[in-house]
Amino acid sequence: MPGQVTEKHAATEKACGKCHEPFEKASQDRLCLACHTDVAGDLDSSRGFHGHEPTVKAQQCKSCHAEHKGRDATLIHLERRTFDHRLTDMPLVGGHTKLDCEGCHPADTRFRDAPSACSDCHNQTKDPHDGTLGMACTSCHDESGWKPAQFDHSATRFPLRDRHQTLRCESCHTSRRFKPTPTECVACHSKNDRHQGTFGSNCLACHTTRGWTGAIFDHARKTSFPLIGRHAATACVSCHKPGTAADHTSATCVSCHARDDRHQGHFGNTCESCHTPIDWRRPTFDHDRHTHFALRGRHKETPCTNCHRAEPRAERQSTTCYSCHRDDDVHNHQQGTRCESCHDERGWSRQVLFDHDASPFPLTGAHTRLICSQCHRSRSYSEVGRQCVSCHSNTTASCAKQGTQCATCHDTATFRSKQVAH
Repeated sequence: MPGQVTEKHAATEKACGKCHEPFEKASQDRLCLACHTDVAGDLDSSRGFHGHEPTVKAQQCKSCHAEHKGRDATLIHLERRTFDHRLTDMPLVGGHTKLDCEGCHPADTRFRDAPSACSDCHNQTKDPHDGTLGMACTSCHDESGWKPAQFDHSATRFPLRDRHQTLRCESCHTSRRFKPTPTECVACHSKNDRHQGTFGSNCLACHTTRGWTGAIFDHARKTSFPLIGRHAATACVSCHKPGTAADHTSATCVSCHARDDRHQGHFGNTCESCHTPIDWRRPTFDHDRHTHFALRGRHKETPCTNCHRAEPRAERQSTTCYSCHRDDDVHNHQQGTRCESCHDERGWSRQVLFDHDASPFPLTGAHTRLICSQCHRSRSYSEVGRQCVSCHSNTTASCAKQGTQCATCHDTATFRSKQVAH
């Protein structure tokens, strides 16, 4: 025998047929691979060092693994410092390039038996997730380092958008626990809930991931109380008081505007009968339809408080002219209180509607063209005399000799002398 075999082959040293076939040197590689089946598998499937190294298949096993060199001889002649790890199933990149070989290849172990899974070296004693995320470390980490993690959150049921994209993982995944992590807003933002839970836990009904400010709740579509007019610019908390559930908020005007009721409740709670959300000071009460006093003429332009002066605004007001226009009576009460006998709603100064023919002094001739004040100079209508001389005292001397019976010679057509039969 040319020399002792290595310690690893010592058990078969006397069984020469295990490695040699008489007179058939070419069969030696076949016998090596028949025993070293793992290497044979690497060559067949192009994996491991023997499968990746391009010159191995063209060489005999003994060219690298020569035997009969003694018990202490080594069969592997690789220089660790210059070995190209790219010829293996695990090329070294990132933080792995700085490691010592012994860190993954302990003494007395085969190189091929070195672990390749992250968890083999970075076991659960170093795993800050305590194994809750499984062993697929490369889902979040790579060889450049454990930090920062590169997890693709969009592949989960909770993709990160807007403000969530800039958060640290620990903000939501406290204690480095990732499963199970709640996805409801209140799970993380209960401390930000200014509504104190009165609106429930569906924060997305009003807010977005862009920020808490600028609520987008569609009041018209999601409630029976659409916001119009001044309501559209009103802050939510003005109607939804803290500590009151949103669905328990009253939709009646008085629930919010009781302090604005200048009528002190005298008109009841149906504020919308007169007012709109546009402005309290612009009432829309239909006086013609809701009362027995339809507004005509100048009355349409008159402010409510001109007639409804007292507080509370009385629901029942007198409808006589005199009740409002007592101070406008230029007749000093001598004509009574039935102003409508002569005047209408178009105005006091317009043509008087008095029917003089129904009085003891019907107007005829030139009298029909006169204005009232020409005869009723003191606005005292009942004290005006019905004799001609009451108005026509400035006559000629000849007429004065005839007494006060002007009608004997004159008529109302022209006041000229009429033909008199002597």
